[in-house]
Amino acid sequence: MTFVKTGLAIMALSLSSFLAQAQTLTGQTFQDQFEQPLAYSSETKWVLLSSEKAAGKLVKESLDALNLTDLAAKNGLYIADVSAMPGLITKLFAVPKMRDYAFKMAVVNDEQGLVGWPKQADKVSAIQVNNLDVIAVEYFDSADMLQAWIKAQIGE
Repeated sequence: MTFVKTGLAIMALSLSSFLAQAQTLTGQTFQDQFEQPLAYSSETKWVLLSSEKAAGKLVKESLDALNLTDLAAKNGLYIADVSAMPGLITKLFAVPKMRDYAFKMAVVNDEQGLVGWPKQADKVSAIQVNNLDVIAVEYFDSADMLQAWIKAQIGE
């Protein structure tokens, strides 16, 4: 009986992993930190998504270390989900600080804007996509690992 339960648990985990990857993220246009449009489209091949401050710092550190300033030129997109942050803090402190970053990033204030996007607490979601279809999702809490993943996406 234990063998059957173990087998079912493995199948459930495999299926949930498959379902997380076998999805399409609808194309949409976000606003960047300068309130300009920034698109997630069929041109996008990889996406970084952060939902907490620590994950956002990890992305900034990694992109700065790689001197990556134009993600769109490398078919990438970085999305910062700041919907959990109080609006006043976002407007007065977070977004003005983001304007000093060397790269553009989508800033999402409404949690409904990312429904269905893969996320894990305290980690950066690194998503490979092809024509809006999710190919693979990995989660990082290490700058070295995230930088290695980004390098693989941009061909370095």
